[in-house]
Amino acid sequence: MNTQGRFWLESTSVLLVSREGGFVVTPGLSAPRRIDCQELSEPQRNKLQRVLEELDRQGSIHRSADVGGTADSPSDSHGDARRNSGAAPAGADGRWFRVTLEISSSLPSREWELDERAAPSSLIGLWKRGVQILDESDD
Repeated sequence: MNTQGRFWLESTSVLLVSREGGFVVTPGLSAPRRIDCQELSEPQRNKLQRVLEELDRQGSIHRSADVGGTADSPSDSHGDARRNSGAAPAGADGRWFRVTLEISSSLPSREWELDERAAPSSLIGLWKRGVQILDESDD
C-alpha cells in the first residue's frame, strides 16, 4: 500500500463480498463470496484490482481496520456510518454490499459498503458468479 491510500492486491490477499440487509432475513440469499488471490492469474488479479478501484472512485463507505480491529471511519458502528454518509438503502427492505479486503497480516484490511442500487455491475457479477466474472470481457 502506498502513502496515498492506494492499495495493491497481493497473492495473499483475500476478498469477501456479501449482500446484506433487507426486510426478510434469509441468510442463504446473502451468498457471501470468498475470493482468494493466490488462486487467481495475473490478469484476473488486475481485473479485480480495477473493480476495487471503481469502488473507491464511487465514494462508497470505506473503512480500514488495523490488525486489532479498530476502524478509522467516523463511526465504529456500520449502521451509524451508513446513516451519516447517506449510503443507507432507502426503505426497510433496502440492501447493501459489504466488500472486505484482507491484504495481508501486516497491513490493515479495507472495507467498502454501498447501496445495492449504486453497486457497479462488476461488483454484482463478483457476488453472483465469483471469479468466473474475472475471465469475461469488459465489452
